[in-house]
Amino acid sequence: MEAYTGRQRVSAAFKKTFTDKEISVDRVPAYPIMGQCNAQLVGATIREFLLDPKIFVKAQVAAYERYKPDIIVMQGDLLMEPEAMGNELKFPEDSMCISTKFALEDKGKLSSLQLPDPTKDGRMPHYLEIIVESKKIITDSIVSGVLAGPWTIAIGLRGASELIRDAMKDPDYVHELMEFCTQISIRFGEALYPLKAGLSYSDAPASCSLISPSMYRSFVFPYHKQIVDHFKDRKVGVGLHICGYADPILEDIVNTGVTNISIDAPTDLAKAVEVTKGRAVLIGNVDTSLFFSGTRNQMQQAITGCLTIVCEESGYVLASGCEVPGIAPPEKIDWFMGLVKELGVSQGTL
Repeated sequence: MEAYTGRQRVSAAFKKTFTDKEISVDRVPAYPIMGQCNAQLVGATIREFLLDPKIFVKAQVAAYERYKPDIIVMQGDLLMEPEAMGNELKFPEDSMCISTKFALEDKGKLSSLQLPDPTKDGRMPHYLEIIVESKKIITDSIVSGVLAGPWTIAIGLRGASELIRDAMKDPDYVHELMEFCTQISIRFGEALYPLKAGLSYSDAPASCSLISPSMYRSFVFPYHKQIVDHFKDRKVGVGLHICGYADPILEDIVNTGVTNISIDAPTDLAKAVEVTKGRAVLIGNVDTSLFFSGTRNQMQQAITGCLTIVCEESGYVLASGCEVPGIAPPEKIDWFMGLVKELGVSQGTL
């Protein structure tokens, strides 16, 4: 059997979606969304992984070499931008960083904030370095950046409860903040895409697990579309990941014009297939809890379920619904990629 690279498998999914051409590959493209869980592969703490670019690269390369995913996402944390503008962060040894002080605890300070420079401010330059160094080593699979979307940055600066309260009581302020955060997202994307890595935004808290569909349409959709349109003018495709339950806004997400959509386990895969068909590559949505507490049989059932729903109707990338937990045992990620090789063959012609 001809050996295919991750790049070829992913390319086949995109060609199927946007040209409806049947591209022959050996199996469905697949990857788990991995970041902090890879620290254990190199004997590092999550704190070290997030703060030391060399350890970050070493861990991601170790994950690539062990698991051979078709896409390796450079999944760090989503507080780099708020940190660069004044948030104070705490970095526990073995969990993700958290904000201990928000730059916009006083909402009136928005006018004094300056757009951060991704090449100079905070850890943002380190992230670009991580992309460059990883791409030197990982050549057969797609290396993809994951940047914070504008709603995520706004929550990072202001706090979730405060921002939602602002949306109800002071919508003009939220639009002003979202316009500012959109410019941050675009500026970081402008620094990343020339590095020839995939450009994807994570707006995890923009789902209906946290906000209503009407709030998404009023305060998030226009800014997602602004980002996509900006890069479309430069002939650069943009991906979007939204955690949680997104059924009511799937059509809206597709209408932003994104080239690929990553959905979480609570979102109905069958509905997503119908909405994205011919319009965006669909990515997802194996429950991430299986990577920590699931059995091999449960993971097999989840993968089989996804492949059965998708069938041959859509360009598709099988993936975890969200980031694999930091304490996930590596052997469970081995299960996932091993099962893909067993079960994904029927999807070989995309």
